[in-house]
Amino acid sequence: MTKPPRSARPSPTVLAVAIAAIVVVSLSIHVIMLQVLWVPYPDASGVGRLGLLYPLAQSLGLVALAACALPWLQRFHPVVRGLILAALFSAMNGIVRNALMAGFATTEFRGSIGGFVHQALANVILAFIAIAVVSFLRNNGIRIAAAVLMTALGTFYLNPVLGSLLAPLMAWSGQHTHADVYKVPYGANVLVPSYLLFAETVIACLAARCIIHLRDVSWDSTGIIRYVGLVLLVRGTWVMMFAWGPIIGMMSVSQFFLQDLVMASLIHLACQHLIAARGERPDDQADC
Repeated sequence: MTKPPRSARPSPTVLAVAIAAIVVVSLSIHVIMLQVLWVPYPDASGVGRLGLLYPLAQSLGLVALAACALPWLQRFHPVVRGLILAALFSAMNGIVRNALMAGFATTEFRGSIGGFVHQALANVILAFIAIAVVSFLRNNGIRIAAAVLMTALGTFYLNPVLGSLLAPLMAWSGQHTHADVYKVPYGANVLVPSYLLFAETVIACLAARCIIHLRDVSWDSTGIIRYVGLVLLVRGTWVMMFAWGPIIGMMSVSQFFLQDLVMASLIHLACQHLIAARGERPDDQADC
């Protein structure tokens, strides 16, 4: 695949402006619904066994992301492939942002360190499994079955094992966990870092759009339906909206569903605009 000349590539300023605009527009949906319209924050404590659908959706999303990114990832050593996928999946889910925002809300950043390390290690292990699944299994039905097994492995074995191994860290971190000091409506001391840190997710989702390969299909010529669906699957917002929503309130979960829907749509459109500006064919999207 021929690379465009360096002069044809978007400038860092253009990319920064595009990322900032997507951050502000998409996150403002959640902020306005929460702080202006007083839509309550979702409470998942009442979903019962449906809670298992969230890690299932994320496992399916991880395998799908690995499959779509495999043509690009194959240029790297297998170990590097797993690490890249883990970093991409983690950032798409904003694990750094989640950990830091817990600190901004409670004024105690040490309380989220244990959970962050636990989640990061779990993502690395599952990412390597996902790479193996898509590298050796070509049938999509078998890949889906493997994602179901990954969910069971992560939920019933990996998380407890990591919890035991990280017990000293989790205990130390737990000593510094306490209730939020700042509550809705949040002030600038919470909102400003919230917007800045949401760039983690936007940049990761943009990177994912740039490296994944989507086959040409008549019903989704630009790939927007599949890409948006992939983001909603990786972030679990499909489950939050349509499985949990009828139980815990559609309005409460819609703030995240609409946020992610708009974010992914804008990222895709921005990527398409950059492709058109560089004069590339649609099937060159892996180099966006």
